[in-house]
Amino acid sequence: MCIYCGKGFVHKYGFVKGVQRYKCVICNKQFLGGYRLDSSLIWEDYTIGKQRYKQLSLKYNCTIKTIQRRIDAHIIHINPPIGRKVIVIMDTTYWGRGFGVMFFKDSITKENLLKYYVKYESNSLYIQGINELKDKGFDVIAIACDGRKG
Repeated sequence: MCIYCGKGFVHKYGFVKGVQRYKCVICNKQFLGGYRLDSSLIWEDYTIGKQRYKQLSLKYNCTIKTIQRRIDAHIIHINPPIGRKVIVIMDTTYWGRGFGVMFFKDSITKENLLKYYVKYESNSLYIQGINELKDKGFDVIAIACDGRKG
């Protein structure tokens, strides 16, 4: 039974640009086999290799629209930070008057451990963040922060 049309048997029919071509004996449907695009490789070239859509489409011999679909379909797996001894750097960066991001970062690995979206920074929010890091299994050895009191 044909795995594509569900009716007949498939046999090799020739080559197109070095890729094997197949044909269903019953329905005469033709399809190409062989090389398949790997979304994770395209994602890596796009993010780490800093390639543009046009460059990727030339590299993988496909259209820009196909590259966009593959990048959009790629699933990003983010592993949560693992508890360990850390020296925490904490600071808040503002965008406008009422919106800021409070970061808690490991000074050795430069990994962001925790973030809060805040309207303003306060000592109680910093204490809340340190307590949350301790609850997640981090052993806070030292804290470095900007000129906050306390």
